[in-house]
Amino acid sequence: MHTRKNATGWLVPVSLLVLLLVTVGSAVAQVPLNPKTLTKFIDPLPVPGAMPMAGPNHYEIGAWQVQQQLHNQLPPTTVYGYGTSQATASYPGATIVARKGVPISIRWTNHLPATHPLAYAFDPTIPAAQTTTGVPITTHVHGCEVEPQSDGGPMTWFTPGFAETGEDWTKQVLSYPNTQLPATIWYHDHAFGYTRHNVYAGLAGFYVITDPGHEPAGLPAAPYDIGLAIQDRMFLTNGQLWYPNVGVTVTHPIWMPEFFGDVILVNGKVWPYLNVEARKYRFRILEGSNARFYSLALYNRASNARGPAFYQIATDGGYLAAPVVLNNPKSASSPPLLIAPGERAEVIIDFSAYKPGTEFILKNTAKAPYPGGAPVDPATTGQIMMFHVVARTSPDNSVIPATLTTVPQLGPATKTRVMTLNEMAGAGGPIGALLNGMPFDMPETEFPTLGTTEMWEIVNTTADTHPIHLHLVQFQLLNRQKFNTTKYAAAFAAANPVLPATTYVPVAPRPYLKDGVIPPDPNERGWKDTFRMNPGEVTRVMIRFAPQDGSPAFAFDATADPGYVWHCHILEHEENDMMRPYHLVAPAVPVATKQAASHRATPETVIGETALFAPYPNPAQRGSTMRFALRTPGPVDLGLYDVAGHRVRQLARGSFPAGEQALAWDGSDDHGRMVASGVYFLNLRADGVNRTMKMSVMP
Repeated sequence: MHTRKNATGWLVPVSLLVLLLVTVGSAVAQVPLNPKTLTKFIDPLPVPGAMPMAGPNHYEIGAWQVQQQLHNQLPPTTVYGYGTSQATASYPGATIVARKGVPISIRWTNHLPATHPLAYAFDPTIPAAQTTTGVPITTHVHGCEVEPQSDGGPMTWFTPGFAETGEDWTKQVLSYPNTQLPATIWYHDHAFGYTRHNVYAGLAGFYVITDPGHEPAGLPAAPYDIGLAIQDRMFLTNGQLWYPNVGVTVTHPIWMPEFFGDVILVNGKVWPYLNVEARKYRFRILEGSNARFYSLALYNRASNARGPAFYQIATDGGYLAAPVVLNNPKSASSPPLLIAPGERAEVIIDFSAYKPGTEFILKNTAKAPYPGGAPVDPATTGQIMMFHVVARTSPDNSVIPATLTTVPQLGPATKTRVMTLNEMAGAGGPIGALLNGMPFDMPETEFPTLGTTEMWEIVNTTADTHPIHLHLVQFQLLNRQKFNTTKYAAAFAAANPVLPATTYVPVAPRPYLKDGVIPPDPNERGWKDTFRMNPGEVTRVMIRFAPQDGSPAFAFDATADPGYVWHCHILEHEENDMMRPYHLVAPAVPVATKQAASHRATPETVIGETALFAPYPNPAQRGSTMRFALRTPGPVDLGLYDVAGHRVRQLARGSFPAGEQALAWDGSDDHGRMVASGVYFLNLRADGVNRTMKMSVMP
């Protein structure tokens, strides 16, 4: 396990700290289920239906807690699901079927109870939305061209009844113009600090954009067009979901660098089977796991021979130029389908050559973490689901087209950016991962100009492959190239001596490059919104900050607040702290003006409410400046606490006027001694509110 995070000033709910103390002990007493006690392939694969509309081109979709039987030999499991009501909510949610050029609106609502079913797995040292009225959610439609206000970014979270909202939340009804090319995208929770647990609990579903009359003709259609959402989980012997609560460092006592379950689910069922007629099928594969990669191939259950082949026709952002053959039983060198968290792949599989009764196992061989981790267990995580061939009930007139679409090549680039993927190591193990050496809450540093094409050279200095996802845009892989990691790391450390950094000094990879460029694999030569960044490689991607279909302008103001984010889609990395904001700007806007206009760049200028701001510097070495603002004059209690909840320093106590206040802290405790390095919490009690923010002290 190689890529994780550091401690920086983020909100942590005091109520959650108390909850942890109450629940961790009882959760530890629970007994994890041995996955080998479950019989495979006894449950039929559920196929999500279409999400019903509440009105013309409008949906009312809520998040609910429900009981759902995930395996025939398990009692019902408490999960989260999306639906139009609690009675219809399911994990995964029903599929939203949209049509290109036809806008829709969705009012997402939150009906979750106050206690999360995975409450024991929350780590108080990891930043999370501060709430007192319930579990927060916000829904991100992953891969969607959408305005910033409707993007479902991490700080647009809200609790039940919209009682509390994140700093970027603006409205209840979100707009989706569906202007992009036809593709299989998906929706999932993205709430700040809750994403890894809310998605794990079930908040995800398919979102399919169609373009009738403008897609390749003759592809398999319903009911032979089926979505497969692949995820891994762990269970307790009582049938409830289990997410381990033992971390690898003192810095983060519960957070684990990646989650790898020992049970595989497809569409919310454990190791299901699907009866397939002897004909062609289209499968829309969604990789929805927290951290696990999959290397997928079909094998005959009786003979263990490979086949049938996958004909990949589409990737994240739509159709490839032509089908790419994978898992070809006629070629020993034919590769499997490698897919990372957040990615999608559409494949056609032709079962017509096989007799009824033939069975195929979809197998996985990807190590965890990928690519240098532990091998899968062939008896558990090495198996995904079974396909059972039955007789064809009607003629199969579908085809595998020789060509699919034209994929325009992006370029030339008007700007090249050097971006880095960094790991933070601590005593006993990794403590976090960063983009450009910076945590999420530092001011924005990327301001792409609307309508331009940029090349991002993403330098992976870690030992993991990271699936990097950009909100708003689809992009294209240009190439990859290996580099001298030791020499580059030394140069980067010289330019950026302290991580996490408050500013980023890019280091060009050119002097450290090795060998020649590595072209994209054939099934990577299309539109993508999530790309695998391999360790020891520079991955070059071309990004056009404009509509995917070539239209001259977005159907919305993409330069509006709150902007967008880019992040690793390993959820444990994303939330600790491998996520950064970026903001599009109109052409000819000076950089200084862009930065001044960014709401993230100057959070302390927000007035009109009582607030606790991020201390600076953070991490602190010999002190820091603490800032807060009061809506009205009144008493203030501001203290610094350790992770056990003990007060270390009383920073302010007394009456203060309305407005912003700044207090200097010299790094000492209440007894005048310099505090030890580690994670601490600022707690502000004023104006009837309670605010908490994390900070770290460096030696």
